Amino acid sequence: MALLDDVKKALRISEATTDFDGEIQDLIDAAKADLGLSGVMSEKVIDTDPLIKRAVVTYCKANFGYDNPEAERFQRAYDLIKTHLSLSVDYAWFTITFTVTGGGVPIDGATITIGDDELTTNSLGVATHTVNESGIDVDYTVAADGYETAEGTVYVDGDKDVEVVLVEA
Repeated sequence: MALLDDVKKALRISEATTDFDGEIQDLIDAAKADLGLSGVMSEKVIDTDPLIKRAVVTYCKANFGYDNPEAERFQRAYDLIKTHLSLSVDYAWFTITFTVTGGGVPIDGATITIGDDELTTNSLGVATHTVNESGIDVDYTVAADGYETAEGTVYVDGDKDVEVVLVEA
């Protein structure tokens, strides 16, 4: 059964009725986009996952129609599901934000190497890297012209901020 049909059933709309299909599909798409914005991995936002399906159905129940007296209750329920998904190590991306400075000044163009990935800091000395695992150590190396190379490890159990202070060579 397609997700559209499941949502229509949850909204108590006959599968034979197609008058609202466009609006319902827009709500399904909005729910999926909202889950992605909250940090849920796009690879996990699939129609067959029971938790994703429950989140999408609840979102649609909260946002379908104009005179829904239960809209606020469904919205709170959706927000709770979304929060649980975005905090789950099985569903969420975690962001490591590196801030690289030297002599108290942000370093633009510093290279951060993590495995095979290379990041470059912006004018604020900031670069970000995402991982989809929790409870792991991520080794990194930071290099910039005129500075000594720095190495470190960050333990990922959620979003992390890493400050790296480079010493002039």
